[in-house]
Amino acid sequence: MSDSEFKIIGGPDQPVADYLAVLSCLNQYCHLVDRGEVDEIVALFAEDAVLRPLYQGEARFEGRAAIRAWYQDYDKEVRAGRRHRRHRITAPFVSIDGGAASATCYLDSSAVMIATNVIKVSAGRYEDKLVKVDGTWLFKERVIILNHIHTIDDFDELP
Repeated sequence: MSDSEFKIIGGPDQPVADYLAVLSCLNQYCHLVDRGEVDEIVALFAEDAVLRPLYQGEARFEGRAAIRAWYQDYDKEVRAGRRHRRHRITAPFVSIDGGAASATCYLDSSAVMIATNVIKVSAGRYEDKLVKVDGTWLFKERVIILNHIHTIDDFDELP
């Protein structure tokens, strides 16, 4: 039996390789948003994908061009004002059916604000639909939900 023949116990009849590839996409997104380039982030989205940052309202950004524009604004308005940015996902719940998948995971983020030297911490979740395109799992829809944001004024920053 080869690695690609193993199946997820109790899950759909889907190769473990697909499950791991979906998890890799979810994790790669975090690293790229923290330190990557906009084009690298956008490459994780299908051509006709939708981005819905619900913490900003009901706006939908449809297609890679609109998603690219949103991340360019995010880069200028949010990421540029932070250092030591780190955001991560936990408890991903992934369901795969052939070339389509859904995933829900919690997100936690922290960064030191350059202007005020306080830490901003946020928590929420991602709700995703993914699609397999030419063997690669990409976001078909990403919904970003933030439940709270708070600041930490007193901390020790290490060199």
